[in-house]
Amino acid sequence: MKGIAKISLSIALATVILLSLVVASVAWFTSNSNTSANNVTMDAAKTLTVAFESDFDSTSNKYGGQLGNAASGGNAPYVCNSGGFNVAMTSLSSADKRGEIKVEFGTVTIETHFAGYELIPNVLLTDLFHVEASIYVEDEEGDYVKDGDTYFRSYVAATDSELTRYSKAVEALEIGADGMLMDVSGAEPVNARFEQGAYTLSFTFTFLPEDAYQVWEDACAGEGSFDDIEGFELLQDGDYIGVVGYTPYVPKYHYGLQRYARGEEISTGVYAYTANNAGGYVRVVTDYKSKNDPTVKKYDAEHNESENGAYIKVEGSNEYILYSKYNRVNGFPYSEIWYSGAKYTFTVSCTIEEVDYEA
Repeated sequence: MKGIAKISLSIALATVILLSLVVASVAWFTSNSNTSANNVTMDAAKTLTVAFESDFDSTSNKYGGQLGNAASGGNAPYVCNSGGFNVAMTSLSSADKRGEIKVEFGTVTIETHFAGYELIPNVLLTDLFHVEASIYVEDEEGDYVKDGDTYFRSYVAATDSELTRYSKAVEALEIGADGMLMDVSGAEPVNARFEQGAYTLSFTFTFLPEDAYQVWEDACAGEGSFDDIEGFELLQDGDYIGVVGYTPYVPKYHYGLQRYARGEEISTGVYAYTANNAGGYVRVVTDYKSKNDPTVKKYDAEHNESENGAYIKVEGSNEYILYSKYNRVNGFPYSEIWYSGAKYTFTVSCTIEEVDYEA
């Protein structure tokens, strides 16, 4: 495509439960396949900080161990609004151009004070949070004002008359599976396209695994049970084993993971995989099975099957890895007391591309 301008940004997010959420210093750069079109810019020069009060008398932004297994009240899912950035499309190359925004999330590293699990790397974001996005633009009659640097609250006429007002640039917005911001206000979702101007993108993190969030929504509508909400926490004496395998690559959630290409079928339904940066699969924990499940084959250090072995084989490979034990939790998986004060660190990657506009 002619006249493409691309900009990439990585933001490190660190959430300290009960203490603080920090968006670390932003690094950004521009790269263009066509040097005649480089007028889309991203303003990301600030460090953003939101405090989670440790004082139990203050409840403003404090995670209180909510399980997320109730429609309302003390165990309704905890929600945190933060982690956005500013986008300034100051000079698109022509009037018939628009900007498309793509957002991708890396895996999460959890730092705890729990003996034996001080550092838990490479947890999928989907195993912890449901993420939504909103994008705002200045508007004299808008219904929102900034609460901090890059997140928003409703405008209050009695107290906010001197503040800059904003409206949502896209009223009904979702992040598609490919990471594209999608306008879902019409009959069919379409890529959200933005004209020249300054915008602010804000994220909302709900402390429930992605699948559990959908169950929670159904239960709130009377179409399911809150008892079916579940997540799995890494635990030394847990009753479940995390089964490692291959799953289709989803750009929205698998940013930065090693990708694999699927090869020939080596047995019924089992395929061989090889590392390939353009491959359509990633390797993650794909299932949780009882540690006594006979279908989970255990191996010793010499890779011989052993009832008491500490290793499992990665399906579709010749690799053997130490198996990890998990415990099933109803609700947010890391809400237990030994995870209080945990810090969650992950990356948000954003790409903006200038595209032809079709009304």
